[in-house]
Amino acid sequence: MPAKVLGRPPSTAGRQAPTRGTRSPELVWFLVISVVAFLLRLVHLLQLQHSDPLFLLPQMDAMYHHEWAQAVAAGREFIADAFFRAPLYPYFLGLLYWLSGTSQLVARIVQSLIGSAGCGLVYLLARQFLQPQAASPKQQANQKTVPDRSSSIVHRSDAVPRIAGLVMAAYPLAIWYDSQLLLEGLLTFLVVLGLVLLLRSRDTDRQWWLPGLVFGLAAITRPNVLAFLAVLPVWFWLERGRSSPTGPTRRRVLAKLVQVWGAAALVILPVTIRNYVVSRQFVPIAWQAGSNFVMGNNPMSDGVTAVIPGTRRSWWGGYDDAIRLAEKAEGRSLRGAEVDRYWMSKGLEFWQRRPGSALGLLLRKTFLWFAGYEVSNESSLYVVKRYSFINYLLFDSRFLKFPFGILLPLALAGVWLRRRDWRRFLPLYLFIVTYSLSFVAFFVTGRFRVPMVPIVVILAVMGIMGLVGRKGKISARWPALAIAVASFLFVNADLVRAVRQTVPDQGHFVSAVGLRGQGREAEALVEVRRALESDSGANVLKLEATLLASVGRFAEAESAARAAMRLHPSNADAYGALGYVLATAGRLDSGAHYYELALARDPHSLDAWSNLGNIAFSRRDIAKARYYYEGALKERPTFADAMFYLGLCDHYEGKLAEARARWQEVLRLDPSFTRARQALEQLEQGGAQ
Repeated sequence: MPAKVLGRPPSTAGRQAPTRGTRSPELVWFLVISVVAFLLRLVHLLQLQHSDPLFLLPQMDAMYHHEWAQAVAAGREFIADAFFRAPLYPYFLGLLYWLSGTSQLVARIVQSLIGSAGCGLVYLLARQFLQPQAASPKQQANQKTVPDRSSSIVHRSDAVPRIAGLVMAAYPLAIWYDSQLLLEGLLTFLVVLGLVLLLRSRDTDRQWWLPGLVFGLAAITRPNVLAFLAVLPVWFWLERGRSSPTGPTRRRVLAKLVQVWGAAALVILPVTIRNYVVSRQFVPIAWQAGSNFVMGNNPMSDGVTAVIPGTRRSWWGGYDDAIRLAEKAEGRSLRGAEVDRYWMSKGLEFWQRRPGSALGLLLRKTFLWFAGYEVSNESSLYVVKRYSFINYLLFDSRFLKFPFGILLPLALAGVWLRRRDWRRFLPLYLFIVTYSLSFVAFFVTGRFRVPMVPIVVILAVMGIMGLVGRKGKISARWPALAIAVASFLFVNADLVRAVRQTVPDQGHFVSAVGLRGQGREAEALVEVRRALESDSGANVLKLEATLLASVGRFAEAESAARAAMRLHPSNADAYGALGYVLATAGRLDSGAHYYELALARDPHSLDAWSNLGNIAFSRRDIAKARYYYEGALKERPTFADAMFYLGLCDHYEGKLAEARARWQEVLRLDPSFTRARQALEQLEQGGAQ
């Protein structure tokens, strides 16, 4: 072979270099797919802004991220302990808030841009897997290299990568989560980018630290990614004959691992150090593993609901109760890592005492993870999808749960059709298996599996192209078709109906909460009545009573509140609902009585402490109001409403400096708290009320 051919740069092996003055087809298609994805996401965002009542009122996990990001933007500490959850996404969101003045719309647009770029990366990832594998510099230098059998496959078109990228661009769940204050969009981008860089390092046998950095960032977004990093030695060992056919194989594999794992560790290390400094406990990233484990491993678990038995269903209520119950059991104050270990032990205890039930629950979670139906423990996607065009891209019929119910069977067909090239696709298989196991062991929802959807999409497009393509013998396709049909029937089975009975749909309820926040009580009542058709929980009945009282229908409101008390006699919120109705109707003594009953049933009820303070303040009983507001702040030191009213108590007692300090702290906690801003302005003018 001529010397100048041997001297060709390795990066062009197996590829056609673009002509000078022309653009690489890779770049063109990356841009086309990214632009299409962004346009779809922009239309979706505009529709949500117009019609979604919760667009500016994030709930549950999104609310937690929003509050944490506000704290980051304000430069204040959020929780004086090790991180409860992985910090990258809230800090990223906090940076966007700091730059944009806490604009949720700007944050959602930036997230949509990142998600759109991720769709372009899906095209690049598929292309890297399907193109003939480039030889590494070491292979080219050694003329005795054994040829890679999989690299002899001829691909006459770039159809699979292009279709995969476009499918991901229009995938309804990707569009939805790119618009929410949730980490799935950022995590999916990081996972796909990490895989792209991993294959690039495989082809060039250099810069293995780059994918390590990206997967390190993914790990401090969601630590489950570490399960994939843990099994990378399997892939490296099986790939050893391709990248290093000569020399000390173990040393070369170890060198790659050191670069990947070392780079990831460098990203994680600052988080670990920060956690140790503030808590004096070893917490590598976050301490929520124990609570998550017991949520999905206890006698009352359905594998989906994210509630520890004996705790409240609200986000902060559940968080506070998990700590309180652990401390009560241990008889002392605990740091977060100690709380984590306590709940982990309770989950393991369930496996020791009831192994049969635990195994059955594990099988149930495995089915739900791969089922076509999108299970949720917050708002049902099948309810909120009505706010944008994804309403037509996501549906649940008796025989088809679209789109995952069709993608997964096609992906399994694709795996079969490319079974001889399993080494080539091994990183994808390893990610799906390890990432899935890391959730099935805890609890599952459809949202958690979004980061593996790009891989499923690539395999599904390979499957459909293989089934309908003209290449190869027709007889060879029958097994793949049988696999697709059998898995289709399984993942679309209505076995998942049991989940819908166990987990009441919260979609109409949270919509009612959002509409109430916008002052649209009549529409909120319609939504809450829809919620009551499937869920008569205390929170739903309380909201109905509150809405009826706010429009002056006090008799109906009292009836709804008393119904909540009858159905949930030990629930503090039910008594609080009646307290609110009576206090709003002007019956302050009766209202205070029922709030006291609520407090007796739950001494940690923030709602009861706060509203008892409001009733006392309206009577100008400043001493009693101060007692209740301080009680609320003991339960949650960052409760801005209680701090604001304590400032008013200070003002009425002539303690102007203390009032000013409290209102300034309120604005530091929540810059959008307009009443505190107005009170400060009036105070400065000498006319504060």
